[in-house]
Amino acid sequence: MNEHNDVRRIFLLNPDQRLVREAARAGVQVRAARVDAHDEPALRASLAEAAEAGLCVNPARALSVLAAPAAVARLVRDNRLSPGGAEAAPDDPRLTVETLSVHGMHQAVAITAHTPYGLLHPAPLTDDTAAEVRAVVTALLDLTGYQYGPAHTSVALTPRGPVITGCREGLADDPVPDLVKAAGGCDLAAAAVEVLSGQLVDTARPRRFAAAAVLDAPWRLETAEVGVLPHVRHVSPPGAGGGPGHVVVHADSPEVAAQRATSVRGLLVEDGC
Repeated sequence: MNEHNDVRRIFLLNPDQRLVREAARAGVQVRAARVDAHDEPALRASLAEAAEAGLCVNPARALSVLAAPAAVARLVRDNRLSPGGAEAAPDDPRLTVETLSVHGMHQAVAITAHTPYGLLHPAPLTDDTAAEVRAVVTALLDLTGYQYGPAHTSVALTPRGPVITGCREGLADDPVPDLVKAAGGCDLAAAAVEVLSGQLVDTARPRRFAAAAVLDAPWRLETAEVGVLPHVRHVSPPGAGGGPGHVVVHADSPEVAAQRATSVRGLLVEDGC
């Protein structure tokens, strides 16, 4: 690096405000740029300037590929990342996988399951299945050339093995970061700032399960009242982010997590929603 060696700095392309806020909290300087990831010449120029300033940046090709779902699907197909050419069926179980990359090394830090009531973290997988999911996701990121930062990958569990159905750079949408934090595994935003500055991170294994249920308007209680409900770890009211809200609960098993998420949602959402 050739300037400000005593201050940690990161580069954010089309910055996620959650990362901007976390960087400010951690005392990390942010250099940001807004560039269409499909405009590769403009993207290359912006990345080159950031690299010249000594910041950790991704290759333009990696960002262009991850910004295009069709390009991701083509990469999966052409490199036979799907087991035996398997395709996802509508009723196959769905997962999302959060990864953190630094210097081209990819760490799968969270696997979350989609359930009939909402989301569950960590996904209740066997060790072998979890290893297969992590392997296929990190293989895809290797193929793209992704180097730094968080990525969010969608996976279907088919009878023949895990099949990637989408992948993009950046943090998962809410409430996944809240779920991961509630389960005691990782603060995704804080860890993302670390890897974007070129630092390795150690992430803990989840100590419990956390579940999220959707909150639609109208709902019954004020946010302050929700905080005193048993087992509730986080709540985002409907409309706070421009859409449905969510409530996050914790538990010691997937079954209890499902019961708590369903019962708490029943307390909060008006009949008929």
